[in-house]
Amino acid sequence: MLSREVLSLLAGKNFASIATVLPDGSPQVTNVWIDYDVDHNILINTAMGRVKEKNTRKNKKVAISITNSSNPYETASIMGEVVEKITMGAQEHFDHLTKKYMNLEKYPISNPFEERVILKIRPQKVFHISIPLLKYMNP
Repeated sequence: MLSREVLSLLAGKNFASIATVLPDGSPQVTNVWIDYDVDHNILINTAMGRVKEKNTRKNKKVAISITNSSNPYETASIMGEVVEKITMGAQEHFDHLTKKYMNLEKYPISNPFEERVILKIRPQKVFHISIPLLKYMNP
């Protein structure tokens, strides 16, 4: 289970980075919108055939880093594994994320020819740190 603090980061309008492994073994990192489900799985919405989706076909292990947009001294690092790829409802989930991050009903530059997919990631290791921002700001 994810802590209350990590769930708050995931629920907020905070960008995350997901690292996957390319076929040659080198890392690949993409900035993403992020979400979670009732079972505390991490949800990343992407399109079929994008690099992160293709990378997870052979190597399901991923790492995620998320930073609080209001306090960059609060972060979480999550290592996990893609346990499922969900296409049913993925477009609606993308619309939900568009509302969360852009306050729009639909993504303004959607590609009608791509198929959306949710990468469902089960967290295996989670590290969270938070340093109160006000304590370290100049007066």
